[in-house]
Amino acid sequence: MKPAVSTRPTSPDIAVLVAALAAVAASVLVLHFVPGINPTTVGFMLLLIVLSTATTASLWVALAVSIAGTLALNFFFLPPVRTFTVADPQNWVALAAFLVASIVGSNLSATAKERARIAVERAQFLQEREAAELARQRGELASTLLASLSHDLKTPLTAIGVAVENLRGDLPSDERRSQAEAAIAELVRLTRLFDDLLDMARIDAAVIKIQREWVTPADIVDAALAHSRHAMKNHAVRVEADADGVVNVDARLTSVALSHLLENAARYSPADREILIEARNVAEGLNVTVTDHGPGLDPEEIQHLFERFYRGRQAQTVAPGTGMGLAIARGLLNALDGRVWAENAGGGGARFSMIVPGTTRPLAVEA
Repeated sequence: MKPAVSTRPTSPDIAVLVAALAAVAASVLVLHFVPGINPTTVGFMLLLIVLSTATTASLWVALAVSIAGTLALNFFFLPPVRTFTVADPQNWVALAAFLVASIVGSNLSATAKERARIAVERAQFLQEREAAELARQRGELASTLLASLSHDLKTPLTAIGVAVENLRGDLPSDERRSQAEAAIAELVRLTRLFDDLLDMARIDAAVIKIQREWVTPADIVDAALAHSRHAMKNHAVRVEADADGVVNVDARLTSVALSHLLENAARYSPADREILIEARNVAEGLNVTVTDHGPGLDPEEIQHLFERFYRGRQAQTVAPGTGMGLAIARGLLNALDGRVWAENAGGGGARFSMIVPGTTRPLAVEA
């Protein structure tokens, strides 16, 4: 369908019309005094004015200039001159060709401008729709985060309150110890939650400072296990990590990222099945994999696992969580120019792998 072309007069159009008519008059005045001027040459000059007008004004302006140019060509340059009479039939053809060319060119130019305008409006509409969708997604994320945090805050706070209230009573020493340990465990859980929020805020603000040092892969695994000991305490862990070579990485950020992978494995792996941690120095830097024996990953959801607050359908039924851990791991590794990915392990379960770029060397070489 041919796009609609606006014909409503506007102040800019009137200004262009006046300027174009003045250009036609000036051209006629100049060319009229050129000895032996060819009407074809005049026609081309006037056609240029018409087409130039069509690129800057509405169609009706270009059409008006086309008619003015046709009349000027006839009156001043086609014999008998200074009359609107056309004696030679060939001049009728030339005059008609000029008028048709002017009208067609003006219409094409106006149509092209209208299509360009529609394209710009469509692009703006798409941008506005994308912005609205992004705002909606952010709103959903905020609602999800609020709901998750409300649950994750209320549960430990309630448990701590109950434990403290029980400690106020006259309890046997074993019971008092059990209540105190329960309160401490929930405090550790709260502390971990706030640490996650702070890490996410640092990632969003891009204020993560990188401090590289020479460490062994085994050092990174030990630090990550210590950081996630509250989640790993009920799981058997098998570690296969190099201790005879070192790699130059940020040990704190790398171990924190690994701890989130470990906590994820502990959350979904049965307590009677071990979690395997493999850490090696490779050509690219440090490579660590964490393999669990949980329910595995839905292939359709793997690409979304590292999105913040995302939890798969199966994950939501297996264990509680905020969906921040894997997103934080990816954010920290991105800051280190590293990467992390997930896949289903052979024989069941899931395998999460991470690469942290860094120079490696044998342990015996001095820095």
